Amino acid sequence: MNCIYCDKAVFGINGMTVPGDGAAHSQCFQANQALKRTFQTLEITALNEQELFELKELVLAEENSRKRVDEEDDIELF
Repeated sequence: MNCIYCDKAVFGINGMTVPGDGAAHSQCFQANQALKRTFQTLEITALNEQELFELKELVLAEENSRKRVDEEDDIELF
């Protein structure tokens, strides 16, 4: 079997199976993941400009929401 990234033979402990794609070298898979800028199952480079903007807004809203919860815990009442 050949690596789906470099097309060289895959064998031994350096090989792995990428679900839905096929055999790959572990190093080739890791390099590909780093270049694709994937977070969990979301491939960020596949998003268009509008989708990327919406994702950014959702992340900022979540961060702000979590900061408010943390700040409410720090309030001391006398």
